[in-house]
Amino acid sequence: MRVLVTGATGFLGGVVARDLVRDGHEVTGVGRNLERGAALEEAGVRFIPLDLRSPEPRERLLDGMDGVIHAAARSSLWGRWEDFVADNVTVSARLAHACAERGVRLVHISTPSVYNATGRRVRVPETTPVGPRFDSLYARSKFLAEEAVRLAHPEAAILRPRGVYGPGDTSILPRLVRALRSRRLPRLTRTEVHTELTHVRNAAHAARLALEQPAPGVFNVTDGETVPIWALLDRLADRLGVPRPHPYVPAPLVEGAAALLEGLAQLHPAKPEPVLTASGVRLLTRAMTLDLTRVRERLGYAPVVHPDEGLDEVLRAVP
Repeated sequence: MRVLVTGATGFLGGVVARDLVRDGHEVTGVGRNLERGAALEEAGVRFIPLDLRSPEPRERLLDGMDGVIHAAARSSLWGRWEDFVADNVTVSARLAHACAERGVRLVHISTPSVYNATGRRVRVPETTPVGPRFDSLYARSKFLAEEAVRLAHPEAAILRPRGVYGPGDTSILPRLVRALRSRRLPRLTRTEVHTELTHVRNAAHAARLALEQPAPGVFNVTDGETVPIWALLDRLADRLGVPRPHPYVPAPLVEGAAALLEGLAQLHPAKPEPVLTASGVRLLTRAMTLDLTRVRERLGYAPVVHPDEGLDEVLRAVP
């Protein structure tokens, strides 16, 4: 297949593009990082430098394409609402509409962050009602993007991989490393918190399955095994040679302080990202597991990387 991958210079998009090339597909990747684009070219990906928000015509990108994996997004716990709308909602809507007009398959990468404010925490299915309240601007924008994609391209597959990690991660692991090295991360719960993560190769595998055997609708994606967050943080602290998170501070107290910092940041003309966000605190203190029945039955998904193997891999890579 001839496949376009957006966000190909990003973490997940880059792995998707390379894996598709290895599987024999003809891949074109778009992104903004020229250095990473050159590396993609060396891996056999045809790279086109492009900011999807730019006014340049994008429709020509779809000429001759059989499918699109839309991995480009503003993925952050902090930012301006207008930027989230432009990068996540508007771009996704335009791309989905263009794919639908041309009969091009579309796999849209979303996030289970849309579930965070629902109150559902165990084996959350895709049928869980979400909105109108969300716990972050990011989650809200990604749900609006999903709605726009469904409206424009009803045959699109929408994937919700939880906590994508692995070699090259620029979000989850670096944030945890910074927090531990600062020695300012307290232990926020007295009991363990179990969640699920998704190795980047598992997320890329799910995207390939959705592309090669189209099935419309939403699909949860994880490694399929729970991960104890605080035990993982202890392992990471030991690997870094820094103290484990201590002392215990009640999570509601820290979340309240984070909300205050967010409010102060909003008052600043530049709206700088605070050192702590309420949604970031909730990720460490609230368990969540996803129901994978649909992705297993409809796409035949099974993780290609076990979480034990994946987490050992990233811990070994920590400098």
